[in-house]
Amino acid sequence: MTRHTRRVMELGVGLALALAIVLTVSADWHQRTAAQVRTDTLRLHILANSDTLDDQLLKLQVRDAVLAAIPEAVTRADTPQQAAAALQTALPALQNAADNALHRAHSAQTARLRLERFAFAARDYGGFALPGGEYTALRIELGAARGRNWFCVLYPALCVSGSTAAYPTADENALVFGRFEVSTASFSGGIRSYICCKRTWSRTWKSNVTCPLHEHCAARNAPNTCGQFLL
Repeated sequence: MTRHTRRVMELGVGLALALAIVLTVSADWHQRTAAQVRTDTLRLHILANSDTLDDQLLKLQVRDAVLAAIPEAVTRADTPQQAAAALQTALPALQNAADNALHRAHSAQTARLRLERFAFAARDYGGFALPGGEYTALRIELGAARGRNWFCVLYPALCVSGSTAAYPTADENALVFGRFEVSTASFSGGIRSYICCKRTWSRTWKSNVTCPLHEHCAARNAPNTCGQFLL
């Protein structure tokens, strides 16, 4: 075996090991952060009676009435526990808001409100995405509750128009609001891996630095800073 061949094989093994470490670290981070997101999130879930146009429009009318009745004690709470407690206290007022919306629409349907733990599939809302799993949620079931659903987040107040609400940690914001790409490059000092931020949030193991792969990131509409997470 020539020295060149041995060097190529060593480099290949090094790249495979680096990739394995990157994937392991990324999977562990995602699992831990997703669990924290589920703990720190209070969701709203409305199920329409059916998929008819009238029932879907009625669902939106109830949604608007309930959102207008959500107290600031929920949306401005300091913790998800405080938000859930405030929402539990507000349930009679929210039930009344839903009932009034149905009455104004001359509907014979009933609205059933529950604040419990429910299983949700992973969902991308366009501006943010939530991992799957169990969440505390205010569920509103209209009539037979067999129609298309409407989902959103009450805490942090992502349902509130113009809200700048965010999660308490950078990792949670990175997972919910970010889109990331792992990139690997070889330098004279060895192989390094970087995560390029495609949106506002950047996960970093060290302080933000000028990304050595900034041209690579820029080509993918990422800013010129990214987090170095493996040396």
